[in-house]
Amino acid sequence: MNTEIEKKWFVYVGDHHEGPFSIPEVIEKRSIGLVTDESYVWCEGMADWLMLSQVSELEKEVRSQSVQTAEAPRPEVQGKKTMSKKTNFKGSKLILGSIFGIILLFGAVVGTIAALSRTSNEELHANLRPMLTKIADAVPAFSGFFKLVPNLTDVKPDELFELESARMGAPMNGVKINLALSSSDPNRPYFYLSTNLPHHTKFDIYLLGHSETLLNRLQFNAQGTLSTHQGFGKSEVFLADGGQPLPKGQYQVFVTEASEQEASVKELLAQYPGSKPQLKAPASIPTNAKFMITKTFFIGGERDETYLTRLKAFHEKIKQGAEKESLELKQYSETLASQLNALSGDFQKVYQARKPSAALKNNWKKNVGNWNQLSTQLDQTIQTWSKETLQNEFFYGKVYELVKGAYQSMKALFQLENEFMEKPQDKAAFEIQHGKLLSEARQSVQVLNQKMDMISKAPKTPSGLPTREGL
Repeated sequence: MNTEIEKKWFVYVGDHHEGPFSIPEVIEKRSIGLVTDESYVWCEGMADWLMLSQVSELEKEVRSQSVQTAEAPRPEVQGKKTMSKKTNFKGSKLILGSIFGIILLFGAVVGTIAALSRTSNEELHANLRPMLTKIADAVPAFSGFFKLVPNLTDVKPDELFELESARMGAPMNGVKINLALSSSDPNRPYFYLSTNLPHHTKFDIYLLGHSETLLNRLQFNAQGTLSTHQGFGKSEVFLADGGQPLPKGQYQVFVTEASEQEASVKELLAQYPGSKPQLKAPASIPTNAKFMITKTFFIGGERDETYLTRLKAFHEKIKQGAEKESLELKQYSETLASQLNALSGDFQKVYQARKPSAALKNNWKKNVGNWNQLSTQLDQTIQTWSKETLQNEFFYGKVYELVKGAYQSMKALFQLENEFMEKPQDKAAFEIQHGKLLSEARQSVQVLNQKMDMISKAPKTPSGLPTREGL
């Protein structure tokens, strides 16, 4: 068989091999540029692929045929056609090369932008976000290449992923909002929020401490605001009064829509299903507020053995204090109730008698003297019960406020009765005012007694603390 027409040669073209070809076919492919001297070839019997120029048998035949083809006379028309083909091929190569170059350039630009989007510099990322957002909105497929939120090193990886996910997609296809806690400074906590809602969407953030987890405080809540910039925002630092760190412990964080909001944003948020709080929301949250997110975070550092030891010691102190307060409140409630019954009963006896006997008047004076001594002591004690003290230092602070209210009601009542005993007034006017003050005093003492009954029957929390629900 003539080896020139035998099809046994395989040639690598681009990223794949083709064949088998005869030598004339290889020569033809070489003439149009699909095969060069550097193209790899192989035939049965060869140990491995070699460049065409390294295969003596093939290289000799190719060169020989190429010389013959070049020396052979060609008709003028045929020459023009061949030249036309070559010209067309070269033009195609130029066009393909240009397109490929544009694709490479575009890929390089996108790659550079993608790399810049992963910067940990928040200021740089804030300047890039408008461009990143426009590209992602125009070509959603590119959003996976960019980081549409800063590369935050102070956020857990799973929370950072959730922040990224909340930036994906158009809000009309579903509003997304997510929240993460910064761990950069446990004593100065703040939050990151990401969303696919429009620029400058506003939110309110509320913190409610879980009472059984707070260290050295019975309760704590705080609130702040946040406005997004190109779908990302950072809250202010949350601190306690006087710039002190928040009590260490577990917090429920509520994110609600701000009252002032653009109409277009309100329309989008109206479709958002919201989130139901797991705990009772702070009283400071407006009743008509829509909850966007409710999340639980441990704030103030690690929940380590040191924290647990200190929390246990604090709880023991609370238990002892609550027991002491309970006994003290019981004494106050019983004393006020007995004083109200005694003085009101003695006054009624004197008031209803046509001619009060000396014994009735003396008994009244004696009881008034006892009340005045008690009143002096209570005035001194109650002055130390400021609103802040009752809230932060007393376990049953609300009940102490009831003691204070009951005492002041009784004080006003007995002052009116004593003035009447010393200098009688118009009975009709007196009875109206007396009936009002007597009713208020009895009502306040009754409420106090009800709360004391609740204290005695209240169940303990899982950690053994007495409860204050309903007080």
